[in-house]
Amino acid sequence: MTKNRNIAILLVLLPLLFIMAWRWALGWHPDQKRFPVQGLTVSAGSGPVDWGMVRARGADFAFVTASNGATRDPAFEANWNGAHDAGLRHGALHVLSLCEPTADQVTAYLTTVPRAADALPATLALDFADDCDVRPTRAQVMTAIRGFLGPAEYHDGRPMMLRISPAFEREYRVSEAIVRPLWATRRFFEPDYLARPWRMWQANPARNVDGVAHPVAWSVAAQ
Repeated sequence: MTKNRNIAILLVLLPLLFIMAWRWALGWHPDQKRFPVQGLTVSAGSGPVDWGMVRARGADFAFVTASNGATRDPAFEANWNGAHDAGLRHGALHVLSLCEPTADQVTAYLTTVPRAADALPATLALDFADDCDVRPTRAQVMTAIRGFLGPAEYHDGRPMMLRISPAFEREYRVSEAIVRPLWATRRFFEPDYLARPWRMWQANPARNVDGVAHPVAWSVAAQ
């Protein structure tokens, strides 16, 4: 009887423990004593953003999605101006698509992002997308990346960062081929999969932040 009662109690507690762990994960961020400079990435999918609240809750910077493939992010201007007005350092981000022509992606980015001397270096995000199952050769991917970086960096006037997912790095080994500041992504644990030290770490891909309607990616800067 005692064993059955313990099992019954465990079955009741498990869902509660799961909910508690899920809520903890949604709020987690790296220790600010180790990583004092922290911030978020937003896009139209993040929903409305109260930038004053975001800054008050500890964000030091924001990366604003400008374009995804050949599609311009409809919330870019509002988020870009909102971050600026709140006094947050901010930079633009483009998500590279393996399914769309590089020239079209360059056009989307260049027609979206203004030249801004006070902006952070822009970022090129490299990952596999659920809606694109194309897997080009490594040489083709390197050509696409360099084909984007050339005009985008000329526009911005400085090198871009590369935000590379573990899966993309395993497949294409980008960090050993293209020398740019690196932004690693790994939930909870510090990443070690890149060929060179990372400059930024996306530590939580879905953190609840006061002032943002939906969970956002949360990152820290290396010290």
